[in-house]
Amino acid sequence: MKDVTLRGGAPVHPHVFSKRILRADREVNDGDLVRVKGHDGRPVGWGFAHRQSMVALRMLTWNPDEIPDELWLRERVRAASELRKLVLDLPSVTNAWREMHAEGDGLSGLVVDRYADVGVASLFSLGWHRRFKELERVLCEECGFSDVVPRVDQRTATHEGFDWPQREGGKEIEIEENGVRYVVNPHGGHKTGFFLDQRDNRLLISRLAKGRTVFDGMTYTGGFAVAAAKAGASSVTAMDLDEDAVSQVGRNAKRNGVSVDFEHGDVFDALRGMKDKPASERPEVLIIDPPKWAKDRAGLGGALKRYGDLNRLALEAVQPDGLVCTSSCSGLVSESDFLNVLRAASFDTKRSMRLLHIAGAGADHPVAVNFPEGRYLKCVIMQVGGEGSGPGTEERGGRGPRRDDRGPRRDDRGGGGYDRSRRDDRGPRRDDRGPRRDDRGGGGGYGAPRRDDRGPRRDDRGGSGGGPRRDDRGPRRDDRGGGGGYGGPRRDDRGPRRDDRGGGGSYGGPRRDDRGPRR
Repeated sequence: MKDVTLRGGAPVHPHVFSKRILRADREVNDGDLVRVKGHDGRPVGWGFAHRQSMVALRMLTWNPDEIPDELWLRERVRAASELRKLVLDLPSVTNAWREMHAEGDGLSGLVVDRYADVGVASLFSLGWHRRFKELERVLCEECGFSDVVPRVDQRTATHEGFDWPQREGGKEIEIEENGVRYVVNPHGGHKTGFFLDQRDNRLLISRLAKGRTVFDGMTYTGGFAVAAAKAGASSVTAMDLDEDAVSQVGRNAKRNGVSVDFEHGDVFDALRGMKDKPASERPEVLIIDPPKWAKDRAGLGGALKRYGDLNRLALEAVQPDGLVCTSSCSGLVSESDFLNVLRAASFDTKRSMRLLHIAGAGADHPVAVNFPEGRYLKCVIMQVGGEGSGPGTEERGGRGPRRDDRGPRRDDRGGGGYDRSRRDDRGPRRDDRGPRRDDRGGGGGYGAPRRDDRGPRRDDRGGSGGGPRRDDRGPRRDDRGGGGGYGGPRRDDRGPRRDDRGGGGSYGGPRRDDRGPRR
């Protein structure tokens, strides 16, 4: 049994980076299944170790008694499959969905997509690469796959240190989604051959596109375009830079008996050209679904700028009061970041923007609460007004209007309540309202003179209210003679204390010690 010891206790996040590794057994090799311990030596779970990877440890389970063997793998795969079939009832609407969503299904570094009876396993960890034979057998037996196709992207191959030759000449598969048929090649192309995560968003946009003109930019194999045409869009144009993907659009359209004009070209250039056309010649529904632009944190700034450029062009290219469906599949771009990009695009173009729908991937892409990065897809559908329909400024460069353009500052607003005037307009400053409290004359109250001007201090005053200071009033209470009351003698002069008095009971009775034994 091989151990890796962490600094601190059990990790919360399924990805553990090298700075948290305190020590590892000498025999631990990259891709090994290891027992994970806290700094106190107590086991806290199991995971895949990899000294050379950005993720030094991938947690598979936080139960130290649950060893991730083949039985464990079968249980995880079976649970994921039952969620899709029995709970989500996906077979009633499609024969293609995400069967396992990595951390969302407790299988860090493993993604499996279903296309009819073929599974496509995307491997993001050397540990899964080393266990692929076992994985393939379990997937076929538990999910009913006739074949499992392994996929490894170039980024993973570089960081994890393994690769998998892409299969050549693999057969294409026909899938069906909400009544629309598509041909998918699971052996090549982007992701695993089709954008399964947009299924619910495709259905919604197809309903909104009925009777309207549609432009599907960055269409890939025509997912949105063919769905919109099938739903009754008046005309559909699809565009992509990938020539092979564009040719697939025509085949998918023909398979569904619909007409789609597909073009090979740069969507940025196409949108710039639409801006100068009469409003009636622009699309009423415009869809942009770009690839993953933010692949690491170093490239996040550039990706956000590119998203901003694309969405500004889209807002200017759609008809007034038309619909724009825009997406980002970059996990490093948060939903708030993406919405800020859209807000800036609205201000820069001075076009109003009403958000109608904000969503992510379908429910077959579950997100673990300790791995929010699993919610990578952002899809927004909005209605866009015509030129000049919204506030904004052109010189801000995508950051929204300056404060001067957002409305008056708090200082410049008139009226009461929230719109109260600035302090300078509400009346004179304290220095201008008259003498300070210390300098005012007159009687008591707020305008009373300062102590120095009101007369002698209490110590120096004569009479009643301004009577003499204590030293001048006569002897202190302790020094006064006479009977009781305030001016009575001090205790020492009044007679013996209660403890020293003789006599019977009552106040002057003997002290308890002299009365006899206690009860």
